[in-house]
Amino acid sequence: MRIALDARTIYRTPRRGTGKNLVDLYTHLARLRPDWRVNAYHRESHNDASILPLPQVQPRRIDMIGDRFDAWERYRLPMASWRDGADVLHCPANTCPDFLPARTIVTIHDLIPLDHPQDTTPHDARRFEHCVRLACKDATRIICPSHYTRDRLVKEFGAPSSKITVNHWAPDAAMHRATPEQCQQIAEYYDLTKPFVLHLGAGAPRKNTRRVIEAWAGLPKSLRETWQLLIVGLDDKASATAGKLCERWRLGESVRLFGFAPECDMPALFSAASLLAYPSLSEGFGLPILDAWIAGCPVLSSNTTSIPEVAGDAAILVDPLDSPAITRGLRRAMENPEVRAELVQRGSRRVRQFTWQATTQRFVEAVESTAGIITTPLRRAA
Repeated sequence: MRIALDARTIYRTPRRGTGKNLVDLYTHLARLRPDWRVNAYHRESHNDASILPLPQVQPRRIDMIGDRFDAWERYRLPMASWRDGADVLHCPANTCPDFLPARTIVTIHDLIPLDHPQDTTPHDARRFEHCVRLACKDATRIICPSHYTRDRLVKEFGAPSSKITVNHWAPDAAMHRATPEQCQQIAEYYDLTKPFVLHLGAGAPRKNTRRVIEAWAGLPKSLRETWQLLIVGLDDKASATAGKLCERWRLGESVRLFGFAPECDMPALFSAASLLAYPSLSEGFGLPILDAWIAGCPVLSSNTTSIPEVAGDAAILVDPLDSPAITRGLRRAMENPEVRAELVQRGSRRVRQFTWQATTQRFVEAVESTAGIITTPLRRAA
């Protein structure tokens, strides 16, 4: 099997969720199918083989002069896959080429750019919708990380359910429970002197950082004096906005604001935290929930979109649009160590349902099915 992979999210810096997932997926794929070969196409200035140090994976930098109108994604990538004789083209990040010379798998994680257009540019939103419609119509197979996303593709875009594979993700392979010494070191680095709640913030409104701060302000003063809220992942603009909110509510040192946290910090951050506050407005899966469970961190999250499907009964679920509801959830966890302990136990049991062995096996079945569905070697999407 020869796979052409759109690997831009793997080689992009900093590497975020989709890129990290792909590294884990293709690492496990190499073990399960050692005779398969992967051309990992990207556009970065390097060809760093150490990112995926596998003999089965060949990083391939391809670019084009004067790239306009997303031509690399729409035409350059699929032409490279055809030229190199790929059996299957895998587009893993919500994109679908206009030109489909090979049997194509498209991973559609979510419909967030359509649900929250304020988080992206009008051009990117239009391009995203175009790719979703194209994938539902012309891709050989679609992979979704949740039944929530699959059901919306069937209902809202007319995708045939028979060509959609639901393939849940698994925790970050690098995630683990850190030692007490590592937890102490990370607490000192982030200037944390009390039990703390971890929130993975962002400038995008859907990550709900504003309501997390509002909810924190709604806690009794006694709790805010004995706990801290650590928010990581903020760019300069988001940090300034969050800082103004903290000043307005006079939250002082009870809230710590930081930028993007290095990948190497995450196991210790999750392990040291007494609670993960993850009341996102919209997700296609919810990977931080699994990572928190691996690290032994209890979780507060949303009762909407894909989150209940992932969290089950192993998290406190709240209405993410209701700041007082988030406050009540925080207070319940912060005031009751027995609640946190029960959530850790439930999370430890539930996370066993999400393994890379199972995720990779489902992906293998999707690829093998895709390779045998269509016999026409070359076609152009409408």
